[in-house]
Amino acid sequence: MEFYIEKYSQRSFENIDVSFLPPMARRKLSLLDKIALCLMNDCISSYKDSESIKDLKIVFASRYGELDRLKKLVYQYTEENEVSPSTFSGSVHNSVVGQFSLLNKITAGYNSISAEENTFEAGLIEAVISSKDNDVLFCCCDAMSETNTKGFSCLIKHGKNPNVKYENRRLYKQDGEKICVNVDW
Repeated sequence: MEFYIEKYSQRSFENIDVSFLPPMARRKLSLLDKIALCLMNDCISSYKDSESIKDLKIVFASRYGELDRLKKLVYQYTEENEVSPSTFSGSVHNSVVGQFSLLNKITAGYNSISAEENTFEAGLIEAVISSKDNDVLFCCCDAMSETNTKGFSCLIKHGKNPNVKYENRRLYKQDGEKICVNVDW
C-alpha cells in the first residue's frame, strides 16, 4: 500500500507536552489523551489558523483505549456502587478524538478503530481509503502504563504522489531506507 504523508510524529511517555492546550482542557486528561493530543497536534501545523481545518477527517486507532479509566470505573462501581459521569465519558474509545476536534473546530467526521493486534493496520487502511476524497489525520496510540506507552500520527494528503509504502508491518519512506514506524508494538 502506497500513499503520501506530509508530516508524521512518534511519541512515548517521556516526551509529552500539552502546554498547547488551554489549562481547563488539560485538567482531566489521561496518559492516552495526552499522547494522542500531542501526536495529532504535531501533525496539523500546516492547518493551524486555516479555515480548511474544519474539513480535516480524523481516524483514531487504539487497541486498548482508556484502560486506566475503565479500571477506575470498575473500582467505583464495585466499591462505591456508583460511577462518576466524567470518568465514564472519558472512558469512551473515541473521547480523545472528540476532544481534539472540538479544540480545533473540526467539523468533518472521524472514526475510532480497535482491531486487536491489527489495530494499526485497520486504522491505516481506513485513513488511506478516506484520503481518496480529502486529507486525513491518522493517529494510533496505546497507554498500557507510563512505561509502556507508544503512539504514531501522520497527516495523509489527498491527491499527492505516494512518498511512503507500508509492507511487512513497517512504514517506509519511498526510498526504502528510513523506517517511519515499526508496528510490532
